[in-house]
Amino acid sequence: MLPGKVTNLGGGDSPGKDKNKLRNIFDQYSQHENRLTHALVSALAEDPSLMRKFIRWITGVAPPKRLSIVEQQLPGEYELSEQEYEQRGLPDAWIHDDDEWSLLIESKVSAKLSRNQLERHYRTAKKRGFGQLTVLAIDIEKPSIKLPSYVAFRSWKEIYRWLSQQSISSAWAKQTLRYMEIAERKWPTEGYLKEGTLTEFSGLHFDENSPYNYLEGKRLIRMVMGELRYHPELKALVNSKVGGRDAITGKGRTSVWDYLRLSGLDSNASHTSQPHVSISIGQDSLKAFLLIPNSMKPKYRKPIKELGEEEFIKVIAEVNKNMRSVVRSASGAYPYASMNQRRFPSRAAKSIIDGSMIFDLRTAFGGSRDQPVKLQPQWLSAMYSIMENKRSHMEFGVGVHFPYAYCKKVQSSSIVDSLARSWLACKPLIDVMLK
Repeated sequence: MLPGKVTNLGGGDSPGKDKNKLRNIFDQYSQHENRLTHALVSALAEDPSLMRKFIRWITGVAPPKRLSIVEQQLPGEYELSEQEYEQRGLPDAWIHDDDEWSLLIESKVSAKLSRNQLERHYRTAKKRGFGQLTVLAIDIEKPSIKLPSYVAFRSWKEIYRWLSQQSISSAWAKQTLRYMEIAERKWPTEGYLKEGTLTEFSGLHFDENSPYNYLEGKRLIRMVMGELRYHPELKALVNSKVGGRDAITGKGRTSVWDYLRLSGLDSNASHTSQPHVSISIGQDSLKAFLLIPNSMKPKYRKPIKELGEEEFIKVIAEVNKNMRSVVRSASGAYPYASMNQRRFPSRAAKSIIDGSMIFDLRTAFGGSRDQPVKLQPQWLSAMYSIMENKRSHMEFGVGVHFPYAYCKKVQSSSIVDSLARSWLACKPLIDVMLK
């Protein structure tokens, strides 16, 4: 099929040579939300089976056999320029059967849905003889206004989820998914899509063919942290009312990260003055961990020192025990502890690592049959000794490491539950610091 030429779906004579024709797929719009709608409508027009499934999903009933589609114009009229379309306030797309049935589409991203606009589309269709009609409204979030009974609402995330389900059998659905992901990466850098998301988290899919890149990492961590912030298992652990970093940076580096504050701590204080939970998305792996920053207040660090090495190891043993269920459900993942001694040539400069230690926690407590790890408890003893005798810029972390090459669960949205439980596993150590 030629791009943009599919208008009559299901047989019968083709329409007039200029009327009832979808805008050519290569003829893009200047406005962001018009581009997004054009991507969706083009996919529906190019894949008749996808369009019929879409209509059934929106309306709940099977559509007529013969369908035509126009974009930002009225049935029977010629294609307008983008400026003319905006001035006339026409629906973004109009699917119809050339008789009485219609599905009108009105989509938004940054602008607000207007009840008056939806009612105007409905009246226009009625005047043109369409008695059986539905108006589909699409936006980032469901509007607060009460929608008329003839309006069906879908968020862009719901559209993305539906397209994900269809992408197994439809190449056009897959192409639209990729466009939505690209748009979500690029638009915030252009000052667009400052709030909300077009897509939803469906796992991390970095590999040799699709290597890690900063913009995709930034998009993914934004969604992951949104899921974790309101995760039902984390209600008592994290402060969902306060977000993490004001801006995600890391261009040119090998990872991006973000954090959430722990419940009960001062939300106005610097996050580096308190223990906090964090996520890192890097070139080779995903990490969820509890971080003890270098500049953490003494009142949080002192209880660890007062434990003594023996009791400290017992606390970490509890953490390791809690992480077993996470590791079992995410094969290829492993619990770890890390410590880094850093210095900074200037405030804006990248840190210089003077010393680093990272090890599998099971070296202190033993592995399992499927993941044998030989005992070497001196790693953990050395870490405690350094913490007790801290003389430099030092940060300590404990968490779960999910390598892309070995842990296939990272490719599923269910990895979010593993991340939440990784944080929860650290609670014995958190309780010590916050007692």
